Amino acid sequence: MTPEEIESAVAAFMERFFGDALSTAQKELDFIDKNGFEKPRLDYIKLRRFLVTAFNNLKTIDPHILEDGLLSKIHQDVDRLFEYLSEFRKKIKLSKLVYVRDFLSSVPTYHALQNEVTITEAMKKRFQSIAATTDRELLALAPPKNDEEIAYQKALRARNVDAIDGLARAKDKLIIIGKQLKELEYMMSAEFFKSFAEYSENIGDGLREVIQTKSYYFDKLLWELAEESQLITKFFRQARIEGDYSTKTFIKYYLRNIDINKSNSSDWHIYLSEALKVFE
Repeated sequence: MTPEEIESAVAAFMERFFGDALSTAQKELDFIDKNGFEKPRLDYIKLRRFLVTAFNNLKTIDPHILEDGLLSKIHQDVDRLFEYLSEFRKKIKLSKLVYVRDFLSSVPTYHALQNEVTITEAMKKRFQSIAATTDRELLALAPPKNDEEIAYQKALRARNVDAIDGLARAKDKLIIIGKQLKELEYMMSAEFFKSFAEYSENIGDGLREVIQTKSYYFDKLLWELAEESQLITKFFRQARIEGDYSTKTFIKYYLRNIDINKSNSSDWHIYLSEALKVFE
């Protein structure tokens, strides 16, 4: 195969393999661009765990927050996209398996060479069997006593020679095909893994950008609704939570009330401390 043919084969495979993820990411990005959504400066990927915690706590304090259709819609979208990104990350970790199991078998030239190997291996085994059988028969034969026995011995020797010759040719052919396969794999693997990495990075970046943007609007709307809620404002007052209604303020409240002597609480304290740095 020429470099151009390999490049074409890899490109066609990538379009098939990443088709759904590429379409999903592009559709979501187009929606964000079309509606002129603001791009956040905060890392909502790192804040994800606490955003879920804040949402669950606020809806416990005031279940009426869930009545806002837009908040519920964005919440579901972000959950769906996080799950999609998680599955996508698992999928792209299997690049070596995808290369061997899926890509190589989809290339006609490689597939044909593999078939040749299978056929030649079968021929090799057949010739080996014939050579071994005729060897044993020749060793077991007594000196020929008549023309018929002489003819049979000659035929057996000829069959033995043919089998040895066939075995040698099969071995030589396997060496040649092996070299062809190795050269083809070398050329294809370089193009495949370069392209696979590019697709993985571009799609992953796209999905993260969508999650970032939708998480930002979820965070913004959540606290706007919280500030309007009498039950939540009462909770803030009673809990002596000072500051604006925001994720940053709520993280500080959690940090203030954590018992870091407990191992689970200690882990949570470390996470919240790191999450708070996002706002710096």
